[in-house]
Amino acid sequence: MVLISVLGNLGGFMQASLRVQLCSSMRRRPTSTGGRGGFTLVELLLVISIIAIVLALTLVAIQSLQNQARATGCLSNQRQLALANQSYATDNSGRLASPRTESSAIVGGGLPTLPNAWVDTNGTLCSGNRETDLTLEKGALWSYLGESAKAYVSPQDPTARRDWTRTSPPTNCPDGRVRSYSFNSFVGVGAYNPTLRCDDLWQFPDPNSPDYPDQYRGSQYKTVTMSQIPNPSRTMATITEEDSYGFNTQGWCVRVRPPTGVAGDWIDTPALWNPGRVNISYMDGSIEAPNIIYKELAQIMQPNLSLPPIHFAVELGTRPAHRFMSSIMMPGIVLPELQ
Repeated sequence: MVLISVLGNLGGFMQASLRVQLCSSMRRRPTSTGGRGGFTLVELLLVISIIAIVLALTLVAIQSLQNQARATGCLSNQRQLALANQSYATDNSGRLASPRTESSAIVGGGLPTLPNAWVDTNGTLCSGNRETDLTLEKGALWSYLGESAKAYVSPQDPTARRDWTRTSPPTNCPDGRVRSYSFNSFVGVGAYNPTLRCDDLWQFPDPNSPDYPDQYRGSQYKTVTMSQIPNPSRTMATITEEDSYGFNTQGWCVRVRPPTGVAGDWIDTPALWNPGRVNISYMDGSIEAPNIIYKELAQIMQPNLSLPPIHFAVELGTRPAHRFMSSIMMPGIVLPELQ
């Protein structure tokens, strides 16, 4: 619609301009049966200029439509991921896939088997600490995503693979990243260490001691099943990420903090491919692209545009973006005073 409107307006403008020039030219030239009719040099230059403007605006409109299509495709993939997790839980006694990216979990210094890691990097990485097709295929959600490698990659990801031919052997490095998404670290955890850890690594905050969010809690809870998630429609499921580690390692989270006088710690940062926006899905399968990444925060998260965003970015001031992300990590468990 935008493109049609632009072309229509410019077409009318071009016709009007030509009429003015032609009328002016006709008034200037005497009528002669022996003379040659045609456009003057000025008129031809005017037409060429208008055509150039139309082409430039057309290219801008096409690029905008392409960007919108890629953003829509990214959100569609994330909806598929959230729904695949629901289907997995239905087939596995209600238990959700783990947000971890390896089939082991750090508990008390040990490494127990974690059969439900949504992707599995154990023994599947290639040179440069990169994931392979086998990383996806060994994960718990592979069959629930139609065994489609494209479901793991955002169309907006400039670092993603472009050759979709399965590598042979599958542990060979593809031509780009095979995964653009991460799951929420606070969801699908607690089976092995139900005391306080998100992603079996970062401690949940103590609701009784908001000034000490890393303190051990007096009570225990799990988020292993959907029924243990108080508000699925506002609990983040997935997010786009470009991890400097080489691949999106483990789940994605921010460290929730009390609001007064404390900076916001982004343990992980979102990918910055959709300017100003963060593409996310929720546990109920709904999707959103909130416009929360302001210019100063983007510069903090990615000080060098030739490198991926950094870990442990610190958002100062009222930290609106950090507060928003804290509010969707696990609403109902992570209380508002901790956000």
